[in-house]
Amino acid sequence: RTPIVEMAVPRRLVASVLVASSSALVLSGVARSSGRVVRASSVTDYSTMSGRDLELPSRLGEANIIYDAEHAEASDPVAVVFLPSLALPKVNAMSSSLRSWCRKKAYSFVVAEYFGIGRSKGDIATATLTRWLDDTLHLLESVVPPASHRRVVVVGAGVGGWLACLAAVRRPDLVGGIVGLAADPDFTEDLLMKRLPAEIIDRIMEGMEQVKWGDRVYPISRALIEDARDHLILEGPDRALPIQCPIRLLHGLYDEEVPYTTAIRLANRVETDDVIISLSRSGHYMDDIDDFQRTRLAIQDCIESIFVYDLRSPSSG
Repeated sequence: RTPIVEMAVPRRLVASVLVASSSALVLSGVARSSGRVVRASSVTDYSTMSGRDLELPSRLGEANIIYDAEHAEASDPVAVVFLPSLALPKVNAMSSSLRSWCRKKAYSFVVAEYFGIGRSKGDIATATLTRWLDDTLHLLESVVPPASHRRVVVVGAGVGGWLACLAAVRRPDLVGGIVGLAADPDFTEDLLMKRLPAEIIDRIMEGMEQVKWGDRVYPISRALIEDARDHLILEGPDRALPIQCPIRLLHGLYDEEVPYTTAIRLANRVETDDVIISLSRSGHYMDDIDDFQRTRLAIQDCIESIFVYDLRSPSSG
């Protein structure tokens, strides 16, 4: 399958201005797991720690972040951070494809599980966009900080695309580029609350409901719906959402869960000129060989569009 539609606006390079970190690195090392969670709390420098099922202490003091990291041994490594779709564990077809590709390209790769999903602890009935966003920012700050990774591309599938945009708005210094895979910002209001039958909405608002949407069943809670109203980004004037980094939005014409027009609306909302929408004959879950290839090309294009002005070097600029 090849892309059949591609829409672009003129590219503008975006500078990521970085300042050398003054914090000391107390200890660094590599931790490897063998089917169990590896606690990283004794290690200060998470930006050099590689392994599976690592555990990053939460800033909220409960249900620590479970993640995988493979840090490239390069002088100026690129980092790819993958944020999965709602209710998917960190080990899935897309993350496995990206992990292998990053290893070949000598890029760092990071993927985590959301609070309440997979190996991550916590009650999914209390999971919110606010919690997931805080965990995402903490992961970016700790595992791929600007001091060690000057170019970070956040790849977000489904709700991960929404979180990538929120992270770029909140902390533009942590996000050098965004690749959205069937990104679904505002899906709670635009899709669920407008299209679900009233009786299902009533059960959600009583606390929690397993909702069939497309070909999957998702845990949807009142907490998620109500909290998400503080994070809606699609409504408002064009070019008013303060995201300046390169953005690549991949979406399927046959997406059974999120209409491809969502990608168009998001592209119209962001400030950056460097946004490209690529449409193909895909469904919601982009998990075949063609989808993997298109995603890799989008990431590479994002990387090449990031202009880094480094204040750590007297000769830079």
